[in-house]
Amino acid sequence: MAKLKMNIPDTPNPRAYIPKELTDEGFIGDVEILGNAFTATLLKPGVSLEMVKQSIELTLKDVELRISQANESQKPE
Repeated sequence: MAKLKMNIPDTPNPRAYIPKELTDEGFIGDVEILGNAFTATLLKPGVSLEMVKQSIELTLKDVELRISQANESQKPE
């Protein structure tokens, strides 16, 4: 799973540029974005909604692993 960071400026007309790693993977053209108050998901053009669902489920597993690792690191010895 790619872990990329990008800076979105706090300006009247903010612009975010997609990292090359994503454009190399086909995130070019009309990329749809599903967002809510906390996250956003980029949908690669031409990908089925079933594949999007599987991808989101994989991302959720990664988040759960990160939560587990964070909880383990905070346990007193």
